[in-house]
Amino acid sequence: GLRSPNKSFKIKGEPDFISVESAGKTTLLQKGEGLWTCGAEELDKGKVESLIKSLNPLATLGVTSRSASQAALERYGLDKPIKVTLKARDKTLVEVSIGKNSSSGSQSYIQIDGKKEIYLARGNLRSSWDLKIDSLKPAQKPQDEEQSVQEGDSNEA
Repeated sequence: GLRSPNKSFKIKGEPDFISVESAGKTTLLQKGEGLWTCGAEELDKGKVESLIKSLNPLATLGVTSRSASQAALERYGLDKPIKVTLKARDKTLVEVSIGKNSSSGSQSYIQIDGKKEIYLARGNLRSSWDLKIDSLKPAQKPQDEEQSVQEGDSNEA
């Protein structure tokens, strides 16, 4: 029988700490008492959990390259990756370097746990993990919306 190139990497454990390194900037998300936070900002638990789900399990569609030469890293956008580390109680569960998206845009090139193989993974991981903390915050409460509407009105006057 032919072995399917598709592989699923499952993470054992519930992450309570996420580090995202991108373009020289590191964003830390931490979970304490059931709440995810980034610094002093409280985050939407569902949004953070759907991010984690994008990496657990990591569905790969095959190995694109077994070489981590500079040329290969550049070709797959892994010379400037978004590096995501999921930890649970200080133990690293997984470390994923996310390169660019495939030409179809629905897959991403990744490296897992610092190994040199470059995989094609399911999902547009680069845009998911190009974190904008504002988009991870809980939706605004209605009363804030009213305020912003009034502000908008006065700007147009």
